[in-house]
Parts: sequence; C-alpha cells; structure tokens
Amino acid sequence: MKNLLLPFNFLKNAFTPPIFEGNKEKTQSAKLLYQIITVIWILPILLITIGTLSRRSEVIPPAIVISLCLLILMTLTRVGLVKLANFFITAMIILVFGYADFQNAGNIQPSTLITAIVIILSGLLLGKRAPILISVLIAITHSTIVYFQMQGVIKLQSAPAVGFENIVITSIMVLIIGMLFQFVISRLQLAIDESRKNEKELQIANRELEENKASLEHRVQERTKALNASAEVSRRISTILEPNRLVFEVVEQIKTAFNYYHAHIYLKNESTGELIMAGGTGDVGKTLLARGHKISKGKGLVGRAAETNSLILVSDTTQDPNWLPNELLPDTKSEIAIPISLGSEVLGVLDVQQNTVNGLTEEDAELLQAISYQVAVALRNAQTYSQTQQIAERESLINEISRKIQNTATIEQALQVTVKELGTALSAKDSRVVLSLPENQ
Repeated sequence: MKNLLLPFNFLKNAFTPPIFEGNKEKTQSAKLLYQIITVIWILPILLITIGTLSRRSEVIPPAIVISLCLLILMTLTRVGLVKLANFFITAMIILVFGYADFQNAGNIQPSTLITAIVIILSGLLLGKRAPILISVLIAITHSTIVYFQMQGVIKLQSAPAVGFENIVITSIMVLIIGMLFQFVISRLQLAIDESRKNEKELQIANRELEENKASLEHRVQERTKALNASAEVSRRISTILEPNRLVFEVVEQIKTAFNYYHAHIYLKNESTGELIMAGGTGDVGKTLLARGHKISKGKGLVGRAAETNSLILVSDTTQDPNWLPNELLPDTKSEIAIPISLGSEVLGVLDVQQNTVNGLTEEDAELLQAISYQVAVALRNAQTYSQTQQIAERESLINEISRKIQNTATIEQALQVTVKELGTALSAKDSRVVLSLPENQ
C-alpha cells in the first residue's frame, strides 16, 4: 500500500510551494507562482493529448519544451530565485504565444487566447506596469507575423483547430483565464483583508497610544503633585525646632499631601532599643499616643526597618506572614516602613499605611525615603537645638545665682541666697545647707 502511495506523495510534495522563514512576501509570491505553474501544466498535457488523438506530431515538441520550462521554474522557486522565476514564466508564455501565432500565420485561433493569460500573469507576477508593456509587446509580435504572412514570407504551418479540437482548446484556455482571474481576485481580496487588518491594528495601536499618553500625562501630573507636596513637607519641617511638634507636623502633612490611610512616626529609645510612637494622624493616632504604643526591636515592619536600617514595602499585607495587624486600623491593605536615619544611626521609623492593595508603590517609597531623610536631619537639628538651649539656660541660671551670691555681704546671706535659688531652679520642696564643724572645736 505504501509503495502505491509513493508517486502520489512525491507529486504532492513537488507541487507544495516552499516556505521561506522570516520572509512573508517571498513565501506568498512563491505560493502564487506555484498555483500558476500548476494551472499551466494543463497546457503540455493538453498538447500531448491533442497530438495523440489527432496525430499532430507538431504539438509534441512544444509540450516537451513547456514541461521542461515548468520544471526549471519549480526548481528556481525552490532555491529562492522567485523573482527570476517570475520573469522566466512570463517570457516563456510570450514565446508560446509567438510560436502558436507563427504556426497559424497570424490567423486568430483559440490558442491565441493565451494572450489574455500572459497579460494577467504579468500583472500578478511583475507588478502593475507589466500588463501594458506585455500587451504592446504581443501587439508588435502579432503585427510583425501578420505583415510577413501578407508578404508571403511565412505560410500557415498547422491546420486550424476545428470541431472537437476547437471546443477542447477554447474551453481549456477559457478555464485557465478564469482560474487566473480567480487568482487576481483572491490576491486583491487578500490585499484588502490585509489592509483592513493593518487599519484595525493601527486603530488599536492608536487607541493604546492615546491611553498610554493619557496614563503618562496622569502619572506626570501625579508625580509633579507628589514632588510639590514633598517639597512643601520639607519646607515646613525645616523651620520646626521642637521634636514633638516636628513629628506631629510631618505625619499630618504626609497624610494630607498624599491622601494616605494613616501615617505615624516612632522614635527609638536609646536605652531599651524600643520604638515608641511619637506622633500619628487622626483619632487613631491620639489613642495610640495615649496608650503609649511601642514596638519591640525587630518585631513587625517597623521593628524590622529599624533593625536592618532599610526600607520595607508590603504591597499586600495579607501575603506577608510577618505583618502585624492593628485593631484600630482594620482597613490597612498595604504598608511601608522607612527608617529615619543618619548613616548607620537609626533615630526612628516613618510608617505609612494605605487601604488598597498595591496602594503603595516604589514611587511612594522613593518620595517617602527622601522625606524621612529630611525628618532625620530636622530631628537631629531639633535635638541639638534643645540641648543647646538647655545648656544656655543652665549657664544663664548659674550666672544669675553667682551674681546674686556676689551681691551678699555675709556668709549667712550667701548661703541663704544659694539655698533659695537652687531650690527654685530644681523645684525642690525643701532645700537646706548643712555645715559641719571640726571635732576639735
């Protein structure tokens, strides 16, 4: 059974057009050429059939020549010389027409319908200008043959096709023309479909471009707004020198500027390492402050941020097993903890929460990290200012007490002034000076 199918498989593979990977246009051109070659194979088969039935030996050589030319065409196409094959097949059909016209001494016969075939083929294979050029070439060729026939130079070489032969030749030629027109229509339809597809893809691309443009403009606006808000927060906190007021102002400004669900700041207790809440937004912040809310080092997002001195972002709190929920903030869906640090020294942690999954992004992290650094600088400035102010007040108090002591006239007055001023400065309920006399007196 397999041996019987071998010829069929061979013919099937032989008439299957080649595929050129990465070159769609060349593949389509080869496919069209193979379709035309398949149709043209009817010609040698027809000639051999007519020659055999009517015993006209003169048609056998053209049939053999056409068959050889078609095999050459198929070979050229398979090796990738598609353009050369296109020119070759057009020239071959023109020669076939010239031979048939010469055999008939310029008299119109059914075989001359091949002119329509070659004109259509030239348009399909060689482009839009080819049909008119081929038409002129055929007209010149035919006119030359007729002229020489009129001058008696050439004479009719074959008998005109009549009767059944005329019917067969004419039918085959008309069928070939019809099939070629079908190729033309199919190619036009393919071009139209491709154009519509490209137009649709272009519309989709334009729509996506408009959406991307709108999204980009929105992101630019949001980014600009965020940067302006960040600059405003930095400007405000740079003028505050009192730590508690500074923390309160920061969390309020951050929540308002960026429309976050909640924000609070923890400051690190240097002796215990605990993170004690120093400021939070809204009623929740007041409640937590009243409770003295604090977090142990390394515990939760805030503790981990302080321990590692690195930003921790959780886009979806339900997916983080180490996330610590707060019953006062039930709607928290994403959270970010940013250490407030100067180099390796951690002063505290800025904690921001949002009520939507993925509500906090890397862009938020960048902005908040910049603000946390500003807060660290402001806190250090405030602490330095507070310490300086305390030192200045203490030195001023010491100077004032020294001045009053110097204005006394006796030791008893000096001691009385000392006891009184120190008691007032230290807010002591009872202050006294105890003198001890030597034992030998």
